[in-house]
Amino acid sequence: MFFDRHEDDIVKHFLAAALAATSLIPAAALAQQAAPANRPPADDIFIDHPSQDRNATVMPAPDAMPVKSFFAAHAITDASVAQAADGRWFVTGTVIRDGRRDGIQLWSSADDGKSWTALGVVHGAKHRYVAPDIQIRGDLVQLAFANDNGCAHIARGSLANLKAGFTESPCLASDVADVSSFIDTDGTSYLLWGGAYIAKVAADASKLAEAPRFLKPDPELFKVDPPAGKDWPVRLRVGKAGASMFKDGDQYVITASEVTGRMRTATDDLYMATGPTPYGPFSKRMLAVPHAGQSNVIRTKDGKLVASYNPRCEDDFAMFCEQVGLVPLERAEDGRIRQAASVLTENSAVADRQALVTTEMMRDPSVMMGGDGAYYLVGTQKGFGFQYPEGGVTLYRSTDLKSWAPSKMIFDWKGLGYSFKDVAELWAPEIHWSAKDKTYYLAFSVMERGVGGKSWLFRSTSGKAIGPYVNTHASYAVEGIDAFPFEDESGFYLLWGGGRIGKLNAKRDGFEGEVKRLVDTDGENVGYEGNGLIKVNGTYFLTGAEWNGPLRTDGTYDMMYGTSKTLMGPYSKRRLAVPHGGHGTAFRDAQGHFWYTMFGNDTTAPWRRHFGLVPILIGEDSIRVPQIER
Repeated sequence: MFFDRHEDDIVKHFLAAALAATSLIPAAALAQQAAPANRPPADDIFIDHPSQDRNATVMPAPDAMPVKSFFAAHAITDASVAQAADGRWFVTGTVIRDGRRDGIQLWSSADDGKSWTALGVVHGAKHRYVAPDIQIRGDLVQLAFANDNGCAHIARGSLANLKAGFTESPCLASDVADVSSFIDTDGTSYLLWGGAYIAKVAADASKLAEAPRFLKPDPELFKVDPPAGKDWPVRLRVGKAGASMFKDGDQYVITASEVTGRMRTATDDLYMATGPTPYGPFSKRMLAVPHAGQSNVIRTKDGKLVASYNPRCEDDFAMFCEQVGLVPLERAEDGRIRQAASVLTENSAVADRQALVTTEMMRDPSVMMGGDGAYYLVGTQKGFGFQYPEGGVTLYRSTDLKSWAPSKMIFDWKGLGYSFKDVAELWAPEIHWSAKDKTYYLAFSVMERGVGGKSWLFRSTSGKAIGPYVNTHASYAVEGIDAFPFEDESGFYLLWGGGRIGKLNAKRDGFEGEVKRLVDTDGENVGYEGNGLIKVNGTYFLTGAEWNGPLRTDGTYDMMYGTSKTLMGPYSKRRLAVPHGGHGTAFRDAQGHFWYTMFGNDTTAPWRRHFGLVPILIGEDSIRVPQIER
């Protein structure tokens, strides 16, 4: 678990990270490499794949630190944070107090953030207000809220004399929740609610000056749609709750939060979309701060942007809950705003891991310790695999699991015994050392557009990892992808697809007996792809890749597992072990420690499409990722 730092260190970190360290850099267009005119780009087969989405979070800096709570005076949710021109901070929100009707409470702090003063109930005593919002412009303090009956109001007061009270508007909109306000540079106020409706407010706040509008990404952006059902959140909305707005240069930024269920928990993330007017048209929604909860963005007195961080306790991977932190923001090369590299917002040992091979894009990495005591790595190269007839499988070698050097290409499309009719891509190689056969095996898949995937099994004729390798079959070994060689005292097996398994004969060119399917006690796949096996102290651990949450756009590509005392199972009900781990390989090093390979496939992985390692602890019937103390 991340250790608790001394209060002064927390403040120091907050000031350095949130108020000074991060500045918005000018946006720059990303260079796009054009594909050769005579063939499609390598990844056009999977145009809907999340790796096509430039919405990834930032890779953490080597010295990145967890976001810390800077406000813990009272347990609150739906926090709204503001800073006045004189540097004072203000916090309000939904007070966690057994449903008592305490009105809108406010806390204030000097600009050093060290101590907080409870200003008490500043408005609406004897009423219960959920998710109130505070905005400050000069001397104007503007509160927005919905009362017990779901009626939206704005209340205005003076920063110089908060004790004088607030003047409340009539009901501006009915049957609403999560109300906020936005004050434009010309002084115009807008009311926002839900996720996200907006309407201009009359100058005297007596009524709405126009009919409400619902803000969402511009439908024109989706003229060419990915397959139906895989990106519904992106097309339909920015978020589901806590709509808020701020201005960034000449752009208006709408923010909203949404619980997606990724990582198999109530993960409440902050999304953004930008447009030239308060009404859009807006860009596709962009993930800005994972685990932030219902949040708002504040421009500090020195011009920096920070987002409030106020997760609920239902989020198992949040840094804390019902307290408030600030996350410094930065601008990516393509212009989107996201959390800065200096801060971690996810409480998992995966969140601050670093990629180990960044010289090329890699997916589906496979590592094993060879017969010579060295470690060997292969993976899907060039993002989505080399296209036939270019490239192949490159072997990487390491003696310390830290530095990886490419050795040579050990497969280059020769000896397949099969001809392709359309675009074909090389996927998911797995390398296996067989002590019994005293040689190495290489399994890999090829996906052909319009045809599907097939897997091959090759064997080293030299007994060395660098080969040369020859096909064990006349053509492909099986129909299906993600072939994984596995060996125990009972024999040599090939696992592929979503859990199919067959025992190979002595020549490794066919199966003995029937092909079976490995499932959990519910009869479900442990992972829909990328299955692997490792046996530890008499227990079989079946791993697999699964999308949790909305597929593709907002889900996480996680490593699931199940356990069994027998190879053919059934396996225990699948559980999450390595968030963002997805398709990887579990292996034991020379010291007896266990590791899992990962490459970063979802929008909240700490890096994207590069090889890295995550330490894992394998117990009697469990796999877990140890927490890292910093």
